[in-house]
Amino acid sequence: MSSSFFFPTKLIVSEDAATDLLIELKDVSPDGVFVITDQGIMQAGIAEAMFQALKDAGFNPAVYSNVPGNPNIPDVKQAMEVISGRTITHVVAIGGGSVMDTAKAIGLLLGDKELDYEEVQWRRQLIKKSSLPVIGIPTTAGTGSEVTHVAVIGDSKGFKMGVLHPALFLKTAIIDGKLMRSLPPGLTATTGMDALVHCIEAFLSKKSNSTADIFALGAIRAIVQWLPAAFQDGNNLEARNAMAIAAAWAGIAFDQSSLGLVHALAGPLCGTYHLHHGLGVAVLLPATMDFNASAIPTNRWNLLREALMLPADAKPQDLGAWARKTLKSLNMPTRLSELGLTPEKIPTIAESAIKMAMIGLNIRSAGLEDCKQILEAGL
Repeated sequence: MSSSFFFPTKLIVSEDAATDLLIELKDVSPDGVFVITDQGIMQAGIAEAMFQALKDAGFNPAVYSNVPGNPNIPDVKQAMEVISGRTITHVVAIGGGSVMDTAKAIGLLLGDKELDYEEVQWRRQLIKKSSLPVIGIPTTAGTGSEVTHVAVIGDSKGFKMGVLHPALFLKTAIIDGKLMRSLPPGLTATTGMDALVHCIEAFLSKKSNSTADIFALGAIRAIVQWLPAAFQDGNNLEARNAMAIAAAWAGIAFDQSSLGLVHALAGPLCGTYHLHHGLGVAVLLPATMDFNASAIPTNRWNLLREALMLPADAKPQDLGAWARKTLKSLNMPTRLSELGLTPEKIPTIAESAIKMAMIGLNIRSAGLEDCKQILEAGL
């Protein structure tokens, strides 16, 4: 079967994000930089070194620091107002997935002043021009948004809309695990599990290919080895660096191979109960793996089993139990009822899940009744 792999983003595994940012901004106008971040990053002081480096180098960046956890069109418009009258040539995103996605939307709008992003959400063929260069500096090891060509922004009413287009690839992603040392254990666990689910689903996708598999399997090995260490000691820089690059590898893998049933179910589940995305996909993983087990072919199972560091006699049917054990080790819930799911909500969530395009790429075909049964089994 033919396949393609397109990844134009420059990936920098950095020992000092501030220094590498200045290298990427060499010869850029002092007034041409727009920094996108959020209040959590500002209050935690995570971006201080980068702002100081920009100042010392003579830059006078415009700054928008009010990106919310779930950005919508009004947030993008508010950010654009900050740079009204300024000539921006480069966008810098410092933060998690919400910041990255907002920066992608802004880069696209600055690259084509005629675009209306809300129209783009429904008609991505309206994108005719390249984005302005966007440099992403992730501060969590989870979403992988810094290496994907998708942006998820809510419309004017808050309905989440994903735009998938090559113009949304970042120019550069700077990966520096030091920026993640202040993440508390709970957030380390949920973002890390998000990355793990990304690469597992990418590997088990019907769209998987041998090139993306390299990134997926590499990410799985690294996360299984290093997430417990990062969870136990946030100052373990070796673990933080390993998780940072693993999350990027996982992002590359799922961006090329897509996702599956876990994420199809997670969208409506997290939307209904306002859950952290990483928490939702993590707790959905056991029951979904129980469902998928029978469809995993021997050749792919052997590769997955080795990456997960499971014993030689382990079978696909052991995946659900492995996932529950992993969640327990990270002090995370193992049942959907612990997230608030009640039986009466299951039909609505299942009906929304089967409308998600990614469900068609799950390794085992799943219909409405299957989704209901998975949710019921996970209660």
